[in-house]
Amino acid sequence: MLSLATWTMAIAMALGTAAKPLDTTALLESPKRHVRATDESMRRLLKSGHQRSPTFTALLKRLELSDVIVYVQAVDRLPGALEGRTVVLPPTHGVRYVRIQIALRGTPNDSIAVLGHELRHAVEVADAPDVIDTAGLAALYRRIGIDRGNNEFDTVAAQETGRRVAKELAA
Repeated sequence: MLSLATWTMAIAMALGTAAKPLDTTALLESPKRHVRATDESMRRLLKSGHQRSPTFTALLKRLELSDVIVYVQAVDRLPGALEGRTVVLPPTHGVRYVRIQIALRGTPNDSIAVLGHELRHAVEVADAPDVIDTAGLAALYRRIGIDRGNNEFDTVAAQETGRRVAKELAA
């Protein structure tokens, strides 16, 4: 497993050779962007995370270069103590879809850190072309993740990413 620093450097190198510009407009406003908010509260969190956290921005850029479209959605509540979760949706026309759900608890910074954690999971999906459904997602996390039971998984990389985003926001 790559360390977060190695992963960030690999993304930076890949982005240096990217053909299309990945400015704020491309990442947050383009109708063809790969990370899309379903409501205004999520748009504000995405914009704030992008403006204030280099790690968060690297996640957005990595997803923009992938075959994955991510929809970020605020929900009233999630099962158990979950603050966020990532769900794979059926692919269409060679495009894979992921839905991130965030239960807005705590401060906006808390929610942005949770969103960064979940965006890292979306990158993990993007890096695994065989993940096209729930079964593929579960198989991926059995390989790379921590099984918390009840079909709930996490990864060290996502945990580290959430912590790093939180530190960047606090600076």
